[in-house]
Amino acid sequence: MSGQGASLAGSEAAAAGFDGSAGSADEAASLRREVAVLRRALAERDAFLAGVAHELRNPMTPILGQVERLLAAAERDAPEGKVAQGLAQLRWLVERYVRRATTLLDVSRAQTGQLALLAAPVPLAAVAEEVVASLNPMAAHAGSTIAVAVADDLVLSCERLALDQILDNLITNAIKYGDAGPITLAAHRDGPVARIRVSDRGVGIPPADQVRIFERFERAVGDPERAPTGFGVGLWLVRRLAEAMGGGVAVHSRPGEGATFTVTLPLHD
Repeated sequence: MSGQGASLAGSEAAAAGFDGSAGSADEAASLRREVAVLRRALAERDAFLAGVAHELRNPMTPILGQVERLLAAAERDAPEGKVAQGLAQLRWLVERYVRRATTLLDVSRAQTGQLALLAAPVPLAAVAEEVVASLNPMAAHAGSTIAVAVADDLVLSCERLALDQILDNLITNAIKYGDAGPITLAAHRDGPVARIRVSDRGVGIPPADQVRIFERFERAVGDPERAPTGFGVGLWLVRRLAEAMGGGVAVHSRPGEGATFTVTLPLHD
């Protein structure tokens, strides 16, 4: 939980604990005022995040379009040339930037209850292939490989973009904390649902932190000197997206033995 969220929860609990006696009435009123101030501060922060996300993402759309046009021309002239390779890398970097800005926007929408998801039949294998292809350069840079074991007949009832976001966040997390080891994305049918697992062999997560990491602005590694860069919202957003589509997420991990995140989502009838 973030510092402001913890203060808000603590203040609400303290205010509720007063018995209404004359000696505590002033303190209870003061605590209620503090709760109101904290709520306004949280609302202002979420509004700020939404505004920042729009400002960061919108200018990149025409830039990405121009990079794609240049890349298409370079690939026609010299598909194996350095210009084409450089533009392909630039396109990947811009796409990653846009996804990070989109994450901020989705966080704001989820917090304010404006994250509307429409379920439709979605082939899991196809989305998994797209996400892994987009993240392979990042994994290679970190010294990791990504193996995929997803059956072609697994069709989910979910929103495709939300599924993309879930897989992207989980695999990115595995790359960050996987200690240059192999990463596996696997899935299997379990009655009316699919269980999707993303596993790494990295630093692992202490038991005491395995609930905390699904809160906003929290990370698997609490020490800021050791933690990779990021907003600390990826796993929180995974949980919110999975729950919004009738599923959930859980983690199994031991320190030094890696981590496995399991997302459960309904299958299409």
